Amino acid sequence: MSKPNTPPLPLTAKPVYLAAHAINTLVRTLPVGTAYFIGIVLITMFTGQLVHHQGSLARAALPYVRHLRWGWHRVERALERGKVSLDALFERAFTWCLTCLPVEPVRLGSERRTVPALDSSTVVRLRANKKRSALMGKGYCHRAQRAVQANLVAALTTVVLICGVRVGLVRRTRFGATCQEAVAKVFADLPQSSEQRLFSVDAGIATIEQFQAATARDALGGRLRKNVPLRRAPHPKPPGQRGRPAQPGPVVHPGAQRPEGRPDEDTTLRIGEREVRVRRWRNLHFREAPRTLIDVVRVDDPAYKRPLVIGTTARELTTAEIRVAYGHRWPIEPNFFVAQGTRAMEMPRAWSATAVERRISLALLAGSLLKAIAAACAPLPMGPWDWKAVSSAGRLANHLALQAGNFAALALQDLAPRTYRKITNAKETTEVQLPLAA
Repeated sequence: MSKPNTPPLPLTAKPVYLAAHAINTLVRTLPVGTAYFIGIVLITMFTGQLVHHQGSLARAALPYVRHLRWGWHRVERALERGKVSLDALFERAFTWCLTCLPVEPVRLGSERRTVPALDSSTVVRLRANKKRSALMGKGYCHRAQRAVQANLVAALTTVVLICGVRVGLVRRTRFGATCQEAVAKVFADLPQSSEQRLFSVDAGIATIEQFQAATARDALGGRLRKNVPLRRAPHPKPPGQRGRPAQPGPVVHPGAQRPEGRPDEDTTLRIGEREVRVRRWRNLHFREAPRTLIDVVRVDDPAYKRPLVIGTTARELTTAEIRVAYGHRWPIEPNFFVAQGTRAMEMPRAWSATAVERRISLALLAGSLLKAIAAACAPLPMGPWDWKAVSSAGRLANHLALQAGNFAALALQDLAPRTYRKITNAKETTEVQLPLAA
């Protein structure tokens, strides 16, 4: 995979070339016609035009296909019926980031474990017709404070460092009737890897079943509920000794106000003006899973109301590495925020299962790439009033929208669709317009 030809470019041109090269690389492998229109879908997401038109893909894509007969319909049809493999697009985007961006893989411990992060999200569909819409389920909505009809999506990301910024690159998305079902589908279809991995998850995913399914190669680390009861592992019998089986050890509540049982490690760290107490219990297990041993780290930080209780099957990690590993879970959260706020993930105006899955998955992919490109480029000020510019996906999207004409022409370079019938007297528009398709 070749790098984009960008020597030397102004600071404001580099992100445009990188984003356009990313889209061009992703869609090149798709069939003719489908590649062109899926590229337009990604352009509307990268520039935020899909949000501007309240999730209406036909309106957002109209300036780019105004010269084609039924151009907006062809975009919708390519999204719904085109031969597009989402998993292949995710892997191609991941390879592009490793090739074209200054990526540093995150590795922890003596096993040099990579850190994939996994989480789920609820895409609320209050106005959708349940009988017509596909992939509908029920999920908890924080704004409504109740379970509502929604599309439930689980995403898997690989955490990397780009110029010192942690970024989660999307590798998989799966859907289900519940968040638990979507998460189970992700775990059942993980991308192959020859490296040791530590999956970082939140309390809703760090269940007994997931800890039992963890292996030495694919370990699990995640936040435990504060009231979770655990037991110490019994002392093993000397080899050759006869007698009754070893009895379970005493009960330990690491998240209680006064945990039972003395921790194996108890240290106090000085972070700024705060004193953070860190305790660790080794070789604990759930009552229902006596053969699955985990280490538990409790962090008491005065800046937070509740203690942080982390459990992991990667028991070779140090206490500090376990804390860092759970912190690497956070980059997946901004991916959902970016996809919801600027890529119209919560506005999937689609009804079929394929269209809904592709709209939401491509929104997550676009948000992930925008964060990665923004981290690799210099901060982009939005105007003279912007005295403290920062690198963010939203600012990059606004910058791409200001240069939408050049950005779209670069992204769709050498991706002419089939010979569709043209509109010779197309109405002029003040919006961005592509050169006529071949």
